[in-house]
Amino acid sequence: MKNIEWTARIAWGEARNQGPIGLQAVINVIDNRARTDLFGDGKADWWGESHAGVATAPYQFSAFNENDPNRPKLEAVSDNDPTFVQAVELAAKAVAGKLPDLTGGATHYHARQITPPNWTVGAIRTAAIGDHIFYRGVA
Repeated sequence: MKNIEWTARIAWGEARNQGPIGLQAVINVIDNRARTDLFGDGKADWWGESHAGVATAPYQFSAFNENDPNRPKLEAVSDNDPTFVQAVELAAKAVAGKLPDLTGGATHYHARQITPPNWTVGAIRTAAIGDHIFYRGVA
């Protein structure tokens, strides 16, 4: 249950103003990370292993950073919020392996309004969805 809950909370915190497509894109990134064996070595990956582990890994999703104003909001959101209910439904599909990937295999993204971070150098831009730009092949 934590895999669904934390995936939904992070998606809600990062993309609640972007409709179901924006929520799904963030969930796709969490799902892509959870399903990828980075370096193909069978060892635990720095970005987490499970959906919940990926979603709550330190400094990976800004809405979960301790100093981010979204953190208390995403921790407090409940089923009374229809957007959170959508996020839970999408997260459940992702955890079950039944959510289509809108991001082209992205494992990273950043907000459109910022200068692309250094980690985008050499990465492959795969999509622009909602307020985010998505990438795969991040070194």
